Parts: sequence; C-alpha cells; structure tokens
Amino acid sequence: MRAPRPRRAPAILRWAPVIALGVVALGVGARWVDLTWRLPQVQSVFPVFGGMAVLLLLAMLAARRWRLAAAAALVAAAPVVIGVQSMTGDTVPPGPRDEVVMTSNLELGSADPREVVAAVRAQRVTTLVLTECTPPQLARLRAAGLDTLLPEQAGQTADGPRGTVIRSRHPLRLIALHPGGRFPFSPEVQVGTGRGSYRLRAVHTAAPLPDIVGDWRAGLRSIGAWQKNLPQRENVVMAGDFNASAAMPAFRKAIDGMTDSSRAAGAGWRRTWPHGRAYPPFVQLDHVVSRGFGVVRDGTVAIAGTDHLTYWARLRPQ
Repeated sequence: MRAPRPRRAPAILRWAPVIALGVVALGVGARWVDLTWRLPQVQSVFPVFGGMAVLLLLAMLAARRWRLAAAAALVAAAPVVIGVQSMTGDTVPPGPRDEVVMTSNLELGSADPREVVAAVRAQRVTTLVLTECTPPQLARLRAAGLDTLLPEQAGQTADGPRGTVIRSRHPLRLIALHPGGRFPFSPEVQVGTGRGSYRLRAVHTAAPLPDIVGDWRAGLRSIGAWQKNLPQRENVVMAGDFNASAAMPAFRKAIDGMTDSSRAAGAGWRRTWPHGRAYPPFVQLDHVVSRGFGVVRDGTVAIAGTDHLTYWARLRPQ
C-alpha cells in the first residue's frame, strides 16, 4: 500500500511571499529613482518598506525557505544600513553662541498660538520660521506673547497656505522675498546675532501630488541652485516645510553640501507628518539644514490644530 503523498500548499500560499517580496523590493528601490508622478509618495514610506523587508526575511528564515530568505536579505540590506546610519549621530557639544532654529507649519493658520509660543519658550528658540501663516494667526501669536520672545520679523502673511514669516530675537535684514510657485512669499534674510551673522532662507515647497509634482520639483531645484551658488565660506540655514524627505532624490540633491539636522543628531526615523490622525506620522517633511554649523541636538513638538509636528534644531556656529 502506497503512503499518501504530502499535500502541497495551494499555489496562492506558495507564491504570496514571492509577490510580497517583489512589491517590497520595488518600494525599497524607489529611493534611488528620481521620477515624478506618484513616486515621491512611495518614497515617503521607505522606512515602512524597509521594516517589511526585515519581517519577510525573518518569516522566510522561520519557514526554511532559504532562497527567498537570501533574496529578502538582499532587499533588507540597504534599509538596515541606512537605518543604522540614521541613528549614528555626528553632534557637537553645546556652546554659548548656539542658535535654536524652529519651523512650524500652522496649517492655514489653525495651530494653537499659545502652544506655539510655549514651544518657543521651552526650547529657547532664537529664530522661528512659520509657514501657512495667515494675518489672523499672526495676530493671535502676538497676543500670546510672541513679540516678547521673538520681536523681529520678516516675510509676509497671506490667506490660505501662502504666507511665510520669520520671527527672531536677532535683527533681521530682508534680502529677498522669493517669488514663483504656489508659495511666493518665502523670505531670505541675514540674521545678525551680535557675534556674527548667517543667511537664512525660509522654505515652503508645493506638495508632491501628481497634478502639481512639477511645481514641487521646480521648488526643490530652485533652493538647491540657490544654496550652491552662495559663497562656501558663508554660514547658511534653510528651514521650513520642504514637503520632501531624505528618501527622495530631489530633496537630497537640493541640500547637497549641507547638513541635515536630524541626520547629524542621530534621530533615526524622525517624522513630522501627518500629526493628529488615527495613525502615527510616517515622514519628515519639516527640516532645518545648514552649512557652517554643527548640530547639537534636534526634536519635535506636537502642537494642537496643525497636521505637522513642529521641528527644531540647536546649531553651533563653526
């Protein structure tokens, strides 16, 4: 009497890991593909794809599917290396001349002004970039005590998402209000600290949505060309809502030669958007990048009424 043959798993179960690994491999590989349409949105969840690659590797090892495990290891290698690097900081100790630069997207002027001012006070912010700053919102911030902490101002408020304002405890000299794009009032200023100065550009680019992704790319190219054309000896900071993350080639090109504060701080998977949803934030859109500064530390603050976490970095002039 013949022994019954062991039942083979249904084809769907045999092929499901292969299909899943293929999808994850495409998601991981997207980090190095500089295209538009919906690709930047895929790139924004690169850490999620990296985590899925590691889980698939563990699952294939547990199932003793060695070939798939080897393939999963290859897919997971890059995210693991990038993840480890993101947690390996390159910070400097604090000093008496440190600058604390904060950026807060106010979501059409709906952020709680008292919480914004409290964050400025708690972090001892020296310069603040406010995007989507409407005239009523600025009035509420001033009523909440912003003038006492950061009396100097440059930039313009506007209805909707177009207003961008810089506030500082230091004197500000307006160099330019950069035109063009969907947010035409992005100020560039010289910040005089009393012990030197630095150039600061507030940033708010379009979102990488399929119908306006061309504007998004043009905005990042513009700020990239701007910072590369400045004298290399000049201390420079760009801060704001870049609507882009380090997983996007267009962002990496825009800040080439500058220091990303969250990377230097060893912050790991730093995330600033979306805030206040049923699921946690998954991408960092808000950044402080610099040249001529060391990074002491960075962090985020949750503000009610806005879908962005407020981001700050403490910088030490070099």
